[in-house]
Amino acid sequence: MVYDEQKDDAYRRGNDGEYNDDHTIGANEVAEPEQGKIWSAEFLGCGLSSCLFYMSQYILIAGLPLIITGVYGGTAFQAGMAMTYFQIGTILCRPFAGEIIDGFDKRKVLFSTTGIFLLIMIAFNFTTSMDLIFFLRLLHGMIFAIGTTAVAAVAVLVLPKHRKGEGIGYFSVFVNVAMVIGPFLGLTILDLWDKNGYFIFLSLCALLSFYVANRKQLDDSLALPQLAKKRPWNFDRFFERTTLPWAVIGVFISFTYSGVLVFVPIMMTNMGEGTMASIFFVLFALTIVVTRPWVGHAFDHLGANILIYPGFILYGIGIIILSFATTPWWIVASAPIIGLGYGAISPAFQTLGVQAAAAERAGAANATYFLSLDIGVGLGSAILSLVIGWVGFELMYQLNAAIALIGLFIYHFYVKRFYQRVA
Repeated sequence: MVYDEQKDDAYRRGNDGEYNDDHTIGANEVAEPEQGKIWSAEFLGCGLSSCLFYMSQYILIAGLPLIITGVYGGTAFQAGMAMTYFQIGTILCRPFAGEIIDGFDKRKVLFSTTGIFLLIMIAFNFTTSMDLIFFLRLLHGMIFAIGTTAVAAVAVLVLPKHRKGEGIGYFSVFVNVAMVIGPFLGLTILDLWDKNGYFIFLSLCALLSFYVANRKQLDDSLALPQLAKKRPWNFDRFFERTTLPWAVIGVFISFTYSGVLVFVPIMMTNMGEGTMASIFFVLFALTIVVTRPWVGHAFDHLGANILIYPGFILYGIGIIILSFATTPWWIVASAPIIGLGYGAISPAFQTLGVQAAAAERAGAANATYFLSLDIGVGLGSAILSLVIGWVGFELMYQLNAAIALIGLFIYHFYVKRFYQRVA
């Protein structure tokens, strides 16, 4: 789940691809700022709230598997299922997040989502069974899908029209920061303070998210729902058919990615160096963040192939190194290689998926691609945890590399049909 500027652009669109500020809303018409500064109190509050939403998720991704296996005596399968339940929640709510945000007072949406997020994080402090953890992760996924969409949508609305691109770029930094420091914080806090301190810290993050998101109230012109023309409830309202080929490949990418997210901390713990997983995630995330500007420039000027073929190769090599790792340092060494590969192919396929659709369907195209990532991570967390129980980590990661190779083959065959008209 990494933030992308195009994804934020989609949040500003209705399901027919039209920007929200083009809708007719009569007396309550949205009056976006024509002039002004980027760093308004509303924008800063949404950015910090988004950072804390994502940071909490990355803290849980890194630390919760260790709590499940170490404190509750669970298995790798149960650790994977905790991630699967979260993804089920996001899958259930992501298609409707835009409808909820556009159809209700945005102030109430922000208050409700950040408030429920706080209650869920507090509830983790009182978990006594695996079933309760699974239930809370399901709820967390549902509110995460709506809450992160809401703060991103409001952040874009409060930006001055002539500085939206610049502002969205700054907004992405908040999530990049969460991606870099979240796993490190989670594993460090768990090592220093145990389970209780870990969940208390998550509760404090959620409390701060609630405060910063609601401290400054939006004007009615921005907050009240718009009166847009009614559209039929069908597949095409939420999804874009021409994006499906790229979304299929996205499932393969995110399926293999789940094996890295969920099981690297468990591997490190089995080697007696659980806290070193934080170094892995920091290197992985920093590689993606540092190379992101170059990736975008290369795609625009050299085309998708310059990223996708080398990206898949690097991604596969990194996972193979991970499969043969016998010491924590070998696992750490694989992090920047996996980050280089994943950081190249994931945004490339997202962009191809959007370009395959008509301009007015960009919102639905983004929704289609990101839902495929949710599905891939959810399936991967469950299936790969079973594979570990049967054949162990080494063969699981080798299977992961093979699945990534299948994704490359699918791309190679699809490219002959679709690439010429979308590249």
